[in-house]
Amino acid sequence: MGANVILRDGCEIGPNATIQGPAVIGEGCRIFPNAVIGLEAQIVDLPQDSGGVEIGAGTVIRETATIHRSMYQGQNTVIGGKCYIMVGAHVGHDCRVGDETGLVNHCSLGGHVEVGEKCFISNFIGVHQRMQVGEGSILVGPIAVRKDVPPFVKMAGTPFRVVGLNVVGLRRRGVSAQVRADIKRAYKILFNETGTMAQKIEIIEAQAPLGAEIQSVVEFVRNSKNGIYQGRV
Repeated sequence: MGANVILRDGCEIGPNATIQGPAVIGEGCRIFPNAVIGLEAQIVDLPQDSGGVEIGAGTVIRETATIHRSMYQGQNTVIGGKCYIMVGAHVGHDCRVGDETGLVNHCSLGGHVEVGEKCFISNFIGVHQRMQVGEGSILVGPIAVRKDVPPFVKMAGTPFRVVGLNVVGLRRRGVSAQVRADIKRAYKILFNETGTMAQKIEIIEAQAPLGAEIQSVVEFVRNSKNGIYQGRV
């Protein structure tokens, strides 16, 4: 255990786990043997004063998983609460992983990747640096992710593409059949209509109702800097 490591109440730390600070480990986290948290970012010209790691309450980090600290002083790599980080998974510097997200064995997030809440990234998936994965999505590999993944979708195949909605995940969130149909309708506009993404967003916004899930899709697509994966729903 290094300096400047804060363990909240109820944490369990397995043998040979390594934690370097600055790091805050939330209440009730379980860190298994040989996990490595808070080591410096994998950057050749890393600034001497870099940041830390913040892990939310109830998160489980399994054997040999690695989580690197932020490359920027005063900032953190952030893992949300109730996440499950499986054996050998890697979270690079300055990533932000939302609550209740699962990272399966030997998947890897490059630096500055953002993953929304309640996502599931399967084994042997590599997410390229600075990509975004929308909330509630499920990614089935093995594959390299080189674009942004929109919310609430299931991704699979070669080439990698949207193959449907994450219906199971939406049901678990309590999303009604009507709202699921609304999400599907929005994606059909995005994937199938002619015009720019901005124009297609205008079409979606002109339709009622615009609930929280549709707003999430619209804002994600509007703010995407890498382009989104498309396919069918």
